[in-house]
Amino acid sequence: MAQFKAVIRTLMAVVVVAFCATTFYYYTEQGKARAEALVPTLPDFEHTNNQQFLDNVIQCVNYIEHNTTDIYPVNLELLLAQAALESGWGNSRFARVGKNLFGIRTYDLKEPHMLPSNNPKKWGVKVFQHECDSVLNYINILNNGSAYKKYRELIENGVDDPYILVETLDAYAADKDYFSKIKSILTKIRSEYDVKWNKKEVQEVR
Repeated sequence: MAQFKAVIRTLMAVVVVAFCATTFYYYTEQGKARAEALVPTLPDFEHTNNQQFLDNVIQCVNYIEHNTTDIYPVNLELLLAQAALESGWGNSRFARVGKNLFGIRTYDLKEPHMLPSNNPKKWGVKVFQHECDSVLNYINILNNGSAYKKYRELIENGVDDPYILVETLDAYAADKDYFSKIKSILTKIRSEYDVKWNKKEVQEVR
């Protein structure tokens, strides 16, 4: 009888251990799956409308935020408005072929570049391997370029109004109506599109 009880206790212990191991594995895998779902990936940048274009750019920002440690804050609305204006909502030749969403120039013509039709061949529009590379380059320009010191000062002082921040981008302005064009797109984005930025979720994954 004592031997029988010992066998029963052993079997029960095996069942308990197996149950605990299975439960641990299940919840561990579930946790991994949830974490992986929060980790941003590079967008394919296929889009058929403006909302999809904005979503792709936001996904780029999330990806950069997650994978880059030495980066300053950016104003998402201003970034989106400039990307929309400079790339024609992702439909310009420079965006489609050169993957350049911000009309970023290079004066080193040994770098991969494209030439505008009216270009005197003193500079070119940079060519990137992925659209997100141009987003990162844009962020670096605003956060390191000497021409954008005022922009950084406002950001550091807590100013997050894109309608104010855009007024500091004189060096970026391609024409006299640049600021008004950006502000018009800002208003359009706020009123017509659903802009969601999961920065909080990305930070939680870190």
